[in-house]
Order: sequence, then structure tokens, then C-alpha cells
Amino acid sequence: MLIKRLSDQTLSHEYGLDGVRTFPWTNVNAPFGSAYCIVAPHSASLDHVNQPADEDELFIGIEGKAVVIIGDEEFEVTKGDQVFIPQGVRHFVRNDSDTPFHFYTIWWNDGGVESFTDARKSLAIHD
Repeated sequence: MLIKRLSDQTLSHEYGLDGVRTFPWTNVNAPFGSAYCIVAPHSASLDHVNQPADEDELFIGIEGKAVVIIGDEEFEVTKGDQVFIPQGVRHFVRNDSDTPFHFYTIWWNDGGVESFTDARKSLAIHD
């Protein structure tokens, strides 16, 4: 499969927001995970620290506006803005507006990168 359409997938409620995990795909080796997320108006995502502990994350604003809280700092975020969340730091998204905030998130850690690299090496050995 080379394309997955968002319209063909079902949003689920997780981490205090609605979203769909977009990666990994079955039979696709990737060193990261990702999701399309929507924070409802006047709500917030779950305040948390990523697990596993060595996981970094990147948010990319798609539509609307919100505040991303990382540790004790607040950042206003809108379409096209990118926010890096370092491993081990608490974070969440707060939407104080009257419209939904859409963003895309990508996360990775050493274990995922190692699994990806090992799988690639294994394929090379068999080719």
C-alpha cells in the first residue's frame, strides 16, 4: 500500500484528543510513529511525559490555533508552526479557541531507529 486516506480511517479518542495513528503501517518498516490529531475547542490533551523515556516528538500545526505547553513554557501555535518536544519533558496542547486545532505529530526513539536499521541490514543480507 502506498497511500492511506484519512477519510478511510476512524478517529479514536486518546490522550484527551481525537486522532488516528498514521504510522507505522503493516509491512512498512519505519524508524518513527505518527498521528493526525484534533484538539476540540476549549479542551486540552493529556498532560504527560512520553514513554519510552528516550522518545522525542515533533508537532506540526495544520489548522486552527492552540497553546503547546512544554515543561513550564507556553507556545502559541498555528498552521505550519513546528514544535519539538525533547525526551523526558512533560507537555500537552490547550485549545482556548472556538475552533478545533489540527496537528500532525511524529515521534521516534533509539529503539525504533535500531529496529529500523536492523531490519534494513537483514534485508540487505538476503538480497
